[in-house]
Formats: sequence, structure tokens, C-alpha cells
Amino acid sequence: MKGRRLVRAGLGLAAGCLILCGGAAAQEAFVTTQLGNAVDVIDLASAKVVASIPVDGAPAGIAIAPDRRRAYVTRPEGHGVAVIDLDARRVVSTLPLPGGPLGIGVNPKTGAVYVADWYGARVFVLEPSAEGLIPAGEIAVGRSPSGLAVTPDGRTLLVANRESDTVSVVDLETRKELQAIPVGQHPFGLTLSSDGTRAYTANVVSNDVSAIDVAGRRETGRVKTGERPYVIALATGRGFVTDQYSGTVTVFDAATLATIATIDVGDHPEGIAAGKDGKTVYVANWGDNTLTLIDTTTLKPTGTIPTGDGPRAFGDFLR
Repeated sequence: MKGRRLVRAGLGLAAGCLILCGGAAAQEAFVTTQLGNAVDVIDLASAKVVASIPVDGAPAGIAIAPDRRRAYVTRPEGHGVAVIDLDARRVVSTLPLPGGPLGIGVNPKTGAVYVADWYGARVFVLEPSAEGLIPAGEIAVGRSPSGLAVTPDGRTLLVANRESDTVSVVDLETRKELQAIPVGQHPFGLTLSSDGTRAYTANVVSNDVSAIDVAGRRETGRVKTGERPYVIALATGRGFVTDQYSGTVTVFDAATLATIATIDVGDHPEGIAAGKDGKTVYVANWGDNTLTLIDTTTLKPTGTIPTGDGPRAFGDFLR
């Protein structure tokens, strides 16, 4: 593991957003495998990798377009974003970007794509087109932006600024930061509730999660987690947090912030997402190349799926 962690140390850390909604159960997972330079397509019914899409540049973050036909994947070593046709299972275009593109999110109303520059204090704005993505400006935020989330109405962008210990609230019409909300140390993954009223950040250094009142633009409380929390998923009124160094998922009540359980998963869990029916949470374990499935009722692991080398899968990776 030491050698594997050194490989990714120069890439920094980042996470995309998870905006959960109702609907049928997820059928496929698209897992970025950073060391394998690919996106694995996993059939969740058969629990098998059915395809591997080559993506060079150490693919990391992922977001899926509102029509669920395209995925956008950040390439921190390739300095850009790859656009994947999910049905054809191939890269259809790439866009170079400066800095360190890592965290990524999509506007659910307009389809605009937002990419956090880990090495800067900005978010790139990209517009989708038939050919791929077109640069459409930048938004100034805090230092080392990582997790991104857009409210369901498409009007507000939230950005976790790791080195500033804040969350930026951005008006997407004017593309201006309205406020920087102080949170825990080194906020990283950022997740919104389905109605967009609450946000949660995984604070890597203070080992906790900050809860945020989005309308009030303030932190309302914190939850202690395991060591090095990374990303948060929401399901059945609970939050599920990957604890990288503990090899666990911390479960808490999303309303009261009370800790409910700690679940052992694989080595170095990172990306996490909940199926749309809320019955299963999927955890990408970077250290042992697996995807762990957790039953959200029993809070027990129900199985693992082998993946390619170095699964990150942070962002919106279920369809």
C-alpha cells in the first residue's frame, strides 16, 4: 500500500458531487480506475466488469450528463477531461485544461459541466456540444477546490475548498462567489440532500463531517468519523462516509447527526454512491481493487466486485 499511495500523492485529492434522486435501481457502475487508466463498466445485476474503457491520464473524477448518455471524466495527469458515450462505451472526445482538473459536477438543468482546478483557486465552466465540451469561462473560489455540487434548481454551485477550510456558495447566473462558509479542516467530498437544502462535507484532517444549511449559508453541526473521511453518500435518511485510512464507512443520521454505525469495508475506501432505490451503497476501495456493496437496512456488506487497478470512482458513477 505504501507504494500505491506514493503513486497518487502528487495528484492531490478531490471528489465530485452526488445528487441523489428517486427512480429505479442503478443497473451499471462506471468506475474510474486511476492506475489502470480506464473506466470499468460494471453490470450490478451480475456483479461483473463487462467492459473497460481506456482513458489515459490517470482518470479520477466522474460525472454523468442529465440525460445519462454521456460521462465526463477528469484526467489529472492528462490535464483535461474525457467525454464518454456510455452506450457505445468509448471516449468520443477530450478537452485539455490547465492546472489540476480533478473534482467534477454537472448542472442538472442546463447540462453545464464544472471542473475544479486542484492546483488553483478556480472552477472551469464547460458547455456541452455535439462535438464534446467547449470552454465557457472560470469561477474564482477558494484554494484547492475539490468536491462540487449543484442545487436541483441549477442556480447555485457549492465548492469544497480544501486548503481554505471553506465551502464556496456560487451564484451560477453571475458566476460570482456569494459567500465562503467556514467548515472543518480540509473539506473534500461534498454532497447535497435530494432537495438541495442541506450539504455535507468530508473534512479530511479534522476527521469529521460538516452539515451545512444551504439557504442559511452556515454550518449547523459536525459528525465525528474514522480517519481521513473522503466522500459522503446519502440514503434512507442516513449519511455514509468513506474513511480512507480506517478502511471503514461511518454511518450517521442525516437529520440529527448522531453516529449510527461503523462498517468495515475494503482497503482505502474512497468513492461512494447510493443506488437510486436507496437499498444499496457502493464503495470503491482504492487499495484492494474492489467495489463493496452495503445493505442500507442491515448496514452490512453484502458482497464485493473486483475492479481494475486503483478504483477512485468519486462523483456520480451510477446509472
